[in-house]
Amino acid sequence: MSNQRKHRSFKKLLPSMLVLGATVAALGACGDDEEPTPTPDAGTQTDAGTNTDAGTQTDAGTDAGTATTTDSDLALVRLNTNGTLDNTFGTSGIARVSLGTGAGTARDAMWSADRDAQDRVVVFGSKKAEGATRSDTDRVVARITTAGALDETFNAGAMAPAVKGMYALDIGGLSDTARHGFVQADGTILSAGYLSQPTGVGAQSAHRVVMLRLTEAGTPDATFGAKGVVNSAPFATNDVTKEWGISEAYTAVRQSTGSYVTTGYGRAAGVGGSTVDLISFRYTAAGVLDPTYGTNGSFILNLTGDNDRGRDAVALKDDSVFMVGSGVRTAGKVQPMAVQVTKDGQPATTPGFQEGYKLYDFDRPDQAFFDVAHADVGGVEYVAAAGFRAGGSEDDDAVLLIRNVATGVEFSNPVPFSETANDRFWGVNFGLDGKVYATGFVTEAGDNHFAIARFNLDGTRDTTFGTGGIVTVNVIPGKLEEVARSVVIQSDGKIVIVGVAEAK
Repeated sequence: MSNQRKHRSFKKLLPSMLVLGATVAALGACGDDEEPTPTPDAGTQTDAGTNTDAGTQTDAGTDAGTATTTDSDLALVRLNTNGTLDNTFGTSGIARVSLGTGAGTARDAMWSADRDAQDRVVVFGSKKAEGATRSDTDRVVARITTAGALDETFNAGAMAPAVKGMYALDIGGLSDTARHGFVQADGTILSAGYLSQPTGVGAQSAHRVVMLRLTEAGTPDATFGAKGVVNSAPFATNDVTKEWGISEAYTAVRQSTGSYVTTGYGRAAGVGGSTVDLISFRYTAAGVLDPTYGTNGSFILNLTGDNDRGRDAVALKDDSVFMVGSGVRTAGKVQPMAVQVTKDGQPATTPGFQEGYKLYDFDRPDQAFFDVAHADVGGVEYVAAAGFRAGGSEDDDAVLLIRNVATGVEFSNPVPFSETANDRFWGVNFGLDGKVYATGFVTEAGDNHFAIARFNLDGTRDTTFGTGGIVTVNVIPGKLEEVARSVVIQSDGKIVIVGVAEAK
């Protein structure tokens, strides 16, 4: 096994996996998340919000990461196709859903959302752990009805302290970190993420890929992993003199074969230093690590020995995978990055890309893409990525990429909600109208608002939507903890913005 860190290298790994049966509480994470250094004892971690990976960042809405409140709720806003509030949803178009009170100071959080064939919104996030003595967070998948309430037909057999309408996963009383998830065409639900766990090597704990698959009914899918859970350490090693590597799955996308390809970041076993590389693995439909993917089971992208990260991905028509995140080519400057690999995990030949990747620059020291969507618009394949630029003593700005997959023609620019206030994109999607919808927040007079914009494929705002192409909604007045993380388009074209807001 190679332990060398090479420029743009694809390091080899020992493809071993542990399968055990068994979120960020702060929504922070900028282009340069803190590195997930293995810790001496996973049991001493207070929660995903203070973990060394993404929780100590201060900015998810300039923001929720620094708020002192001890609780937050899911918040959903439904808009009509012209951007007006849909008053048939929740209360005057806004729904608030509590995932529970629990103990400790961890907050309910969400990372992404999708919809099923009945337009019910499936939310992927974390909640306070149940029990008076626990202060950690559990992964949660919740389903929301078209009226804006917890769907009690989901995990309908739940017995207290479990709650109908959601499924919560607790592995060993540790804080699970949920990331992206999606609903398959057959209604099956896949949740990706990671969890720091003891390795058995000295006192080390290291992040492992954790994926949860549920049936449409909201119960574990026993055909996947062990009792519906894959708990995988691809960078494990049998060399007792070396610590394991670390591996995270920010998302998993499904190929036409039924296999799942992940993207995230981590570090191979025995590799020194404190930086991370973009990493990707493939698992079979049953949840078994596939050693034929990439090089000896992994695709690893290391640009210059600094931090390179995968944040989200989509599977394209040909089963190649388009990933987005951030990379560092120049010290002190984090840049948005797109990566495309073939269906088997090799750098793809992509217009405008170098060795399978491309860096973007929006003239700030801290920049990243955090979400990506894919669509066929009139027979033409497109991807859209959303994120932000920050730093440089200027306010934060949302940034957007819209790309024609075949030709490489693209729009990539800052597209701020405000020229003077902080704003960021966290989620993006294509509408039934072929438009691009990007959502996040904007800060107005010290008060965060949900914000969403609609764009034409050339990157111009669609001014027929809202006011000048923008809609803002103040879910809870006077609070900074209010951040939209995902946008879901219903089968009738209505728009559901999903995020979190301070509990009332």
